Amino acid sequence: MGLILLLSSQVNSFAREITVGNGALYSSITEALNNSIDGDTIVVRNGVYKENLVINKSLRLIGENRPIIDADHQGDVVRIEADNVLIKGFKIIRGGGNLLKEDSGIKVVNSTGVIIEENEIEDVIIGIYLYASPGNMIRNNKSYGRADITTEEANGNGIHLWKSPNNTIEENYIVKHRDGIYVEFAPGNSIRKNHCQGNARYGLHYMYSDNNTFEENIFEKNGTGSALMYSKNIILKKNTFKNNSGPNGFGMLLKSLNDSVADDNLIANNTVGVFMDDANRNIFTKNVFSRNGWALDLFSSSNNNTFYANDFVNNTFQVMTDTDRTTNKFYSDSTGNFWSDYAGYNGYDLDRDGVGDIPYKPVKLLSYLMKRYPDLTVFLESPGLKALEFAERVLPVLNPVELEDPYPLMNSLGLEK
Repeated sequence: MGLILLLSSQVNSFAREITVGNGALYSSITEALNNSIDGDTIVVRNGVYKENLVINKSLRLIGENRPIIDADHQGDVVRIEADNVLIKGFKIIRGGGNLLKEDSGIKVVNSTGVIIEENEIEDVIIGIYLYASPGNMIRNNKSYGRADITTEEANGNGIHLWKSPNNTIEENYIVKHRDGIYVEFAPGNSIRKNHCQGNARYGLHYMYSDNNTFEENIFEKNGTGSALMYSKNIILKKNTFKNNSGPNGFGMLLKSLNDSVADDNLIANNTVGVFMDDANRNIFTKNVFSRNGWALDLFSSSNNNTFYANDFVNNTFQVMTDTDRTTNKFYSDSTGNFWSDYAGYNGYDLDRDGVGDIPYKPVKLLSYLMKRYPDLTVFLESPGLKALEFAERVLPVLNPVELEDPYPLMNSLGLEK
């Protein structure tokens, strides 16, 4: 043990700062890497470096005044194959376009303790890829994909995790990739304060990964805000899912997502706020569903979910479902939800306790019929459907769905973000 400590001390004592660039000993980063040892710091001066880097030593690679690493559309721009590497302050551009080889701006392979921060990545198919690499940090990077110049199938993901648990992904900006953040077979990650915008398919795509936390992220103007699938024990807290419109414009798509909690999120201006298929025993509380076409699309395959203390405000339809019976609840411990269309129509509160005296049925007959007969959507503003909507307000018995909120709140919870 004493010999190991002595050798470690000697290695650290030999660590150097190596400078690359105009007027320095080395003119290429690769040359400096080849002549470095574990523990070294390589400082790269401003300039353009046309090379593909392979980092297989534990060292620090720091850019001074944002030097450019240009791979000329060949392979990975930077490939990391060592633990405890720092790469910071670079502009990384023109990675390869071979999706089968998963060409990336920065690829980390079988490594831990890697820190990737404050880099700009442009003209790549995959921005940052963690391959079988746990315990790393990806922080405050910007990644721009090729959505403007290639097809969705030929584009890659902004941040891609595969079999890479327990990483921290925070404060990154990801735009124009296929998926903003893609997580597969990667439990225990903390993903927070990222901004995924304008990605072709999903802002967040998530599969077979349990016990992850997503907090304070923004997913906007993507094909779909997020797709969370085949996982359990997920925490979704203080995120924003907004302005995801079009035929697949879901704020949150939940497929076989179980035993998870969505708390204090904003879900606004989406075609569908939350879509749930075979999603079970999830809890939604303190969320705002605002100005969506359908706030919630709840398939009959989804059971025992609980929604309480949420604001449902100015959605075209509050809830859509394909069944007239359900095990899902819209209350907990005598606390229901606020529904903006309740008090103004058939809701009242004679005892002034803040809770409506009659239950609220969030599934309207019109929404129910449209779920079963989608072609009716084109007649949404027609006089006939308007008359049907009015008749249901006057005669709630027309509603065929048993789902209800027995404790509807008369006043908004004031959750609007």
